[in-house]
Amino acid sequence: MLQAACRRSCWPVAAVHEHPAKLTPRQRRLQKQRKQWKQQKQQQRQQQTPPPPLPPLPPADERRPHQGLGTPDAAASLQLECPHFDSCSGCTLDRELERPPLLADAERFFAEAGAVHLKLHSGRSQRWRMRARLAVRQGPCGQPAIGLFEEGSHSVTPIPACTVHHPAINEAVQLVHEAVAACRITPYDEASGSGQLRYLQLTAVVAAPGAGQPAAVQLVLVWNCQPGDSQEGRRLQAFADHLWRAGQLRSDGTRLLHSIWANFQPERTNTILGPDWRLLHGEPWAWARLGGADICFGPGSFLQANFEAMGGALAAMQRHVPVGATITDLHAGVGTIGLSLAATRAPRWVEFVEVNGQGLPPFQQSAARLRQRWRLGEAHCSCSVAGSSEEEERPPGSGSASEDGSSGSEDCPADDSRMAPPPALEYHVAAAGSDPARWCQGADVVVLDPPRKGLEPELLHWLCSPAAGDAGVHRLLYLSCGWPALKRDAAAVLASGHWRLRHAECFLFFPGSDHIETLTVWDAAGSSGSSDWSLASD
Repeated sequence: MLQAACRRSCWPVAAVHEHPAKLTPRQRRLQKQRKQWKQQKQQQRQQQTPPPPLPPLPPADERRPHQGLGTPDAAASLQLECPHFDSCSGCTLDRELERPPLLADAERFFAEAGAVHLKLHSGRSQRWRMRARLAVRQGPCGQPAIGLFEEGSHSVTPIPACTVHHPAINEAVQLVHEAVAACRITPYDEASGSGQLRYLQLTAVVAAPGAGQPAAVQLVLVWNCQPGDSQEGRRLQAFADHLWRAGQLRSDGTRLLHSIWANFQPERTNTILGPDWRLLHGEPWAWARLGGADICFGPGSFLQANFEAMGGALAAMQRHVPVGATITDLHAGVGTIGLSLAATRAPRWVEFVEVNGQGLPPFQQSAARLRQRWRLGEAHCSCSVAGSSEEEERPPGSGSASEDGSSGSEDCPADDSRMAPPPALEYHVAAAGSDPARWCQGADVVVLDPPRKGLEPELLHWLCSPAAGDAGVHRLLYLSCGWPALKRDAAAVLASGHWRLRHAECFLFFPGSDHIETLTVWDAAGSSGSSDWSLASD
């Protein structure tokens, strides 16, 4: 479960970087300003003089971020405007967020590959983070400090007014801060290994689409004890009871806390989460509407922190999948991408492959919800889930959540898709590279969504061989969260000669960081070019 929760985290709370000497806050602030100034100068030079022999970059107006993720004026420069920027290690950019330095390298690479007009889709720069992990340590004057580690140390910088957090997350942090003092809970001390509360994980469960909607928080308390420790267990339960009572209702009548979970981490390690979980209050499952599908997740499930940007990426992927195709979703997690395609593209079948078995239970819940929506006439397809049990728990209706500003659509573009037979959904617990010929046999479309390190060598080798074409694969959709890995993998795929790059676009999943999420679409070199495979809106 730990790997599923942390494998692609782009905000590692416990990262430690070695420095010759600890810097003062002023020195860190000046260092960050100098770094940003150098990045801006380098970016200006790159825009003014593109290096030969690459083609020139498109005009500036064609390289602006494109509207479509809920921002009212996507051409305007995005600002972070966070009071914690100078002291917080979480963000590295506070202006021109729509032009992270990595984007210039991506533009050059894809221009050389033939995709000259690379789009970057950007949403709002504030209130986008729906999940956060924060450290809890002893602060000055005996007060708890809840926030992020300072760069190069394990001293915590509190960030109570973080502007990228969904407001409900900041509310819940304040609630915990007050409860720690009221219940006399001791924050964790790394030097001695003592104390109770080590970290918080907070996930905003949104009740309705649109910015500013009330949300309840799925709260995880990472506790410094074994799950069988009865004395600490009683202290933990009493603390959770206090939080649950205090967080039941806001002034507007909505509840602040969706649920409270305990995660037990007794080891003296930088690893945030332990293997054992316990539900203390509230619903066991949380839900989000992503790309036209209701997606179920637990506290240990991998979840993209930016629901808005993920909704935009899912909508883009839907445009590149013909109605009625067969689909294999590799690196599936809880099935977000494949379920979104099942809900909107009426595929004949979808196979999901995920190395961590913890993704199966929430996937089964999501598939049951999709099947129920079909019976009620609320979706354009239904599901028969291989291996599902008649006794499986029905998803709790009260926990239903919608995507916060999703640009995805629930409507399948083909009216006759309602008459199509329901697609079969099958989930395999296995590594994507363990047997790609088996997973991809008969699939028209293969979805690749690997962790930041990129594709497994075995899978990349198979894709770059004639075997992928022999299996009948017509199209690859590669959604990458790590640009260096995608650049390496894409170069190998191009060099193989078996695939041609059809389309590329980028998404700003983490405004304030030098990071881009990139979607590339590849067609088999021997494809006939029929109209079914010409749906991409380049």
